[in-house]
Amino acid sequence: MKNDGAMSPEGEISNVTDTALWVATFRGHEGERRDAAFDDPLANLLAGTRGCKIAAAMPRSAIVAWALIIRTVAIDRLLLEALATGIDCVLNLGAGLDTRPYRMSLPSALRWIEVDFPNIVELKNSQLSERTPACRIERVGLDLLDRSARDALFARLGPETKNTLVISEGVLPYLSNGDVARLAGDLYSIPSFKNWIMDFDNAGKRRMPRVWEKRLRAAPFVFQVVDWFEFFKQSGWHPARVITSAEQSAKLDRPYPFAFPLGLIMYALPSSVRGKILSLSGAVMMRKHPPKGDALT
Repeated sequence: MKNDGAMSPEGEISNVTDTALWVATFRGHEGERRDAAFDDPLANLLAGTRGCKIAAAMPRSAIVAWALIIRTVAIDRLLLEALATGIDCVLNLGAGLDTRPYRMSLPSALRWIEVDFPNIVELKNSQLSERTPACRIERVGLDLLDRSARDALFARLGPETKNTLVISEGVLPYLSNGDVARLAGDLYSIPSFKNWIMDFDNAGKRRMPRVWEKRLRAAPFVFQVVDWFEFFKQSGWHPARVITSAEQSAKLDRPYPFAFPLGLIMYALPSSVRGKILSLSGAVMMRKHPPKGDALT
């Protein structure tokens, strides 16, 4: 996961941190809709004009926006459900420009720790210094692939918390299979890290869309597995609560975009087939032990 800290030309992605601007732009634009699922004005502040130009330059914007909003809302739901079980700390790995501590109603006593590259942390600290979060927030600047620094952080946080929820939204695709396996094992080794929310894509190994390959050359998707859930079970993490894109789309009444060409292809399929395809992705809360029963709701 490369980040050289350099500023990319406007509209281009030259390192993985530029993707945070891309994502924040779509979250910021959500609040402009009449049927907005959430309002995130700080995302617009953080993304700035560069974020808008990156988003505008990327192909399939309507579909990307749909997927990101569906993912964001699904993770919001999982977060609120987890908090109801007594979570005392959230560890957001690769937090990017996420602003959940500012836009969501969270317990004031909750400890929220964001981890990302130092330049992302510096940007958020400077832009949000006069904003008041709903809970206690801390930011740590480090590269998640720096295992010694990462392990030192985990070792420090472990004894300081009783029930930590880990979040890794939109992060794992940029890591290799080996890096993800090591991260999963390291998280599992900390007793107080009991739950882990992530987005998933269970469609199996597949190539990045050709229209993205050149634009995402500096931040390629490299995590490729046949079965997402089985991969994490090898490290002791089991899916306890799954929200598919199909379910969240229906709940929001936000159907897959009718955009050329993928939208046309999707709507040419029988609705049952389209539903199965959209059920291959979504968000999941993992736990260290298998849930009671076999059903994932």
